Amino acid sequence: MLIKKFNLFITLTVLLTGVKSYSQTSLYDQQLQVGFEEKQGQYAYLDARLVNEKGDTVTLRDVIKKPTILNLAYFECAGTCSPLMFGISKFIDAMDLKPGDDYQVITVSFDPSESIELGREKKESYLSTMVRKDEASKNWLFFVSDSLNIARLTKSVGFNYTRSNTQFVHPTGLIALAADGKIIRYLRGIDFLPFDIKITLIEAAKGKIGPSINRLLAVCYSYDRTGNQFVFNVTRVSAIVIVFIVLVFFLFLALSRIKIKPKGNR
Repeated sequence: MLIKKFNLFITLTVLLTGVKSYSQTSLYDQQLQVGFEEKQGQYAYLDARLVNEKGDTVTLRDVIKKPTILNLAYFECAGTCSPLMFGISKFIDAMDLKPGDDYQVITVSFDPSESIELGREKKESYLSTMVRKDEASKNWLFFVSDSLNIARLTKSVGFNYTRSNTQFVHPTGLIALAADGKIIRYLRGIDFLPFDIKITLIEAAKGKIGPSINRLLAVCYSYDRTGNQFVFNVTRVSAIVIVFIVLVFFLFLALSRIKIKPKGNR
């Protein structure tokens, strides 16, 4: 009887999943073209022609001379671009690595209709909230470009996006590059632990690529702004251990019950 019920449950689950998948096929097809296509170990398109904050045209090769955090966004974004750039301002302030000496940040608008004047205005708004605004102003660089160069750059780093009316649907995150333009790592999201960025930049300085950031470190450690350091989070780790023990205990009881039941039915 138990086996029959289990088979019925599996059948209903498969049927419901199939109906849900069918209804979402159109949405899934639309989303296939949006996201990061990770290309670690490959190179950004260094011949991309960009317009800098002075209005001069330069190539990406001219700009990248040190480990670089590449931020692809657009200035009039109504979604995640602004929180992402505030996240950049936060880790620049919090890290002990020095902008200019150890790394730089590059923001490139992927909307070809945007002007560098708008870029300068946006940059000032982020700098106004920062402690290290003087260092950031020289080493967090904003650029715009035309559609052809934007397409070549975004394709080279696996940044896939699409236009939706007057806005864009796009992935959210940063791309770490070595000084030669090699793609080192993708950092997804809008807010980052300075520790994660520091590890990534150290690897970028060595030209070392690897898997995504080990989130275990982020779980076990918390950033103490007062002491400007990472401290072991005893409360968080203890909670995780307790939850794990409870889950193991209940799993043990469930398996024991399954083994015991057949003996009682004989």
